[in-house]
Amino acid sequence: MQARGIGERLDNGWGGIIVTHRTDAICALLLAFFAMLLWCSTYNRWTGENWGTPLAYISSPDKGDVVGILAGVRAARDGHVWPFQFLNIPELGAPYVANWDDYPSTEKLLLTFPGLLGRIIGIFAAANFMVMAGQVLSAVSFFAACRLLGDSRAWSCAGAIIFAFSRFTFAHGLHHFTIGYYWHMPLCLVVCGWIFNEEGINLRERRFIFAVIVAFVTGIQNVYFTNIFAQFVLFGGFLQWWRSRDWRAVLPAAAIIGVAALAFLLMNLNTFIYHLVHGPNTGAVVRAYRWLEIYALKIVDLVVPPPDHHLSFFGRFGAWHMGNVVLSPGEIPMSGYIGLTGIAVMIWLLLVSLKKVVTGSRLPLESWMILWILLYAGVGGLNCLIGSFGFQLFRATTRYSIVILCILLMYAVRRFSLVKFKNPVMTYAILIAITFVALWDQLPPTVTAEELQETASQMASDRHFTERMEQRLPPASMVFQLPIMEYPESPAPGVGSYDHFRPYLYSNHLRYSFGSDKGRPREKWQQGFGGASLRDIINRLESYGFAAIYINRNGFPDKGEGMLNAFKDAGRAETIISERQDLVCVFLKYSPQPVMPDGGLYR
Repeated sequence: MQARGIGERLDNGWGGIIVTHRTDAICALLLAFFAMLLWCSTYNRWTGENWGTPLAYISSPDKGDVVGILAGVRAARDGHVWPFQFLNIPELGAPYVANWDDYPSTEKLLLTFPGLLGRIIGIFAAANFMVMAGQVLSAVSFFAACRLLGDSRAWSCAGAIIFAFSRFTFAHGLHHFTIGYYWHMPLCLVVCGWIFNEEGINLRERRFIFAVIVAFVTGIQNVYFTNIFAQFVLFGGFLQWWRSRDWRAVLPAAAIIGVAALAFLLMNLNTFIYHLVHGPNTGAVVRAYRWLEIYALKIVDLVVPPPDHHLSFFGRFGAWHMGNVVLSPGEIPMSGYIGLTGIAVMIWLLLVSLKKVVTGSRLPLESWMILWILLYAGVGGLNCLIGSFGFQLFRATTRYSIVILCILLMYAVRRFSLVKFKNPVMTYAILIAITFVALWDQLPPTVTAEELQETASQMASDRHFTERMEQRLPPASMVFQLPIMEYPESPAPGVGSYDHFRPYLYSNHLRYSFGSDKGRPREKWQQGFGGASLRDIINRLESYGFAAIYINRNGFPDKGEGMLNAFKDAGRAETIISERQDLVCVFLKYSPQPVMPDGGLYR
């Protein structure tokens, strides 16, 4: 059976595109400008002060990763996060230097860029800018992909806005902003269409060069999207071999996958070399099979609206659904919802496919792609089967909902582009109405001044608290952090996985005990305090050279009152308390000749 769909109208050049480059460039610029305005309106970022307030901070446990993202931007600002270098953060992991090489990541550039920008406008504004840039890129990329396929400019613009402002990107926001960088998926689908097309891709044509560039760009970003792109290209290569029975027909697909894999390897070169030198670290990335099912893609999540939907009935239905599901509705906040537009197109595509099955015609390529995603990413699907044998890297396959939405929107744009209305005004009226309904359906509630003020208040409390610590402590002083937590992905009751990074965001010269990749023997020295008396802990920390103890009171049932009283009894009564009363710094006595926890002297 031959597949038709995304690439069915392409020739051997750039895809049969009929384009006036200047006009398309102007359209892309206007589209980017409109996307920026819409983003600023949704997030209420019209002033410099608001831009300096991150989109999220510590008020929502569902967005607890945001402090970790901001810490990564801070480290990049200081020059510690670059591709192709070892990631050592001297301000973290005290008394050692924190190392982030054990945890593989392809998105280093997505931290490097805001880090460099943060030197000019500050890390919070830079992080916000990167979130906006991801959505602007999504709009422009979708438009470019549709134009490569020869689709109508007007419908391409409409689909671009709907795609860029999906509920998926708002749900992931700043706390998962690297996952929100799905902008390249439309271009990936163009390449897949070429691969599946009867003509395929010739190694000597320009489309192959374009496909290689797309593959490399995909490989240096989130691995989830690289994974599904490689799967589609692999199937396309097998299909070309099946048609021709010539092994050379597989070469373009193999080359494209190879480039994506090479890009992935390059971005993780530091991790591979580090493991080669120091041995593997199985404790750095800990996955449990149950998460593969909890965070798997579920069809119901594609159609259930979020609880904060503008239409109260939809919101109540979404809240009811969340309160009754056995498995979590994907990642929280809900990100799987493809919107009324996506649902309508999905029903449309389903009816078209059923008709083709009845008549014995070939199914659209989009149908095959979505069917494969559901088989692979669904609860109990092939990803879960693979995970049951120990390979559990892709635990959150609910993220493929955005790929499904992209497929559906590109299908709709192509079909609407073929419709010729007698009255052009009717075309634009329908287009504007669909876009308006889609945005009303997908956009979250606008950020209010009260919400901005609450975030600013939280930041001010942390900033003032850190400034007071730095005024009291000598430069390069070490601060031990409680409750004891491992990094990454190891929250404590009442404390998010990355909350210990909060003072680091504002520090200029202090060092903190938290923040080095877990799993190595060196990083287990803090666990040795289990069962020790408080006086013994104080003596040992002072012998290691720590000048203060930082306490997040939310990590203790009594808000740390018993511990603070014990510190007073031990003669360590001098403290600093944050304005919001959630953080405390207890000062220790200076050791004239500190030693390392392993017994070695400081140099």
